[in-house]
Amino acid sequence: MTHNEKNYQLLEYVDNLQNPHHSMLLYEKPQYAQIVKSRYVQNGLKKGEHSICFTHDDVKDIEGELASGGLDVDYFKRKNLLHIYQIGNIMEHKDGLKKGFEELFKTITAEAKPPYRFIGRTIPDVSTRQGILASLEIEHFFHSHFDDYQSSSAVCTYNVKDIEENQRSVWLGHLCDNHHNLIYAVEPESAVAFDCDLIK
Repeated sequence: MTHNEKNYQLLEYVDNLQNPHHSMLLYEKPQYAQIVKSRYVQNGLKKGEHSICFTHDDVKDIEGELASGGLDVDYFKRKNLLHIYQIGNIMEHKDGLKKGFEELFKTITAEAKPPYRFIGRTIPDVSTRQGILASLEIEHFFHSHFDDYQSSSAVCTYNVKDIEENQRSVWLGHLCDNHHNLIYAVEPESAVAFDCDLIK
């Protein structure tokens, strides 16, 4: 499957997401996540929204993903609508996790205007209990204050295999509790998306 596969059924769901929303993109194979990520960013840029991508890896990786999905990355960067950041680990912030998140938010929105369109994950390693608990704390904080973020939309990305495995089903349940929607990007015959309230 190519990154701009038009028949991937999840894209219709992504196209119909209404702001504001805080969604979780869950995947097992990166190629399916890339299809959804590219479409989500493209949809925002078409509306003139400032799209903010953040990663703990090289920004060139994100640029390559978006370009492979058909996006003219350089054009939208020049228009100051596409912002891509390599971020540090907010778990290491001297004043704590929430302060680290607040400072990160200020940094990645400094050159943008609301409504913002975010995609990424703030905690780099969720394979440990400490890491997934930190991620859940930030997800809960962001979700419970979501109305304060000026009609923004956000997609938080999680590879299922990266999540701490001993209590993975528990963590997934808590993650769903702190998002409006879940987008499960896997093989077309198994891919699904739904409102998280449906399983609460």
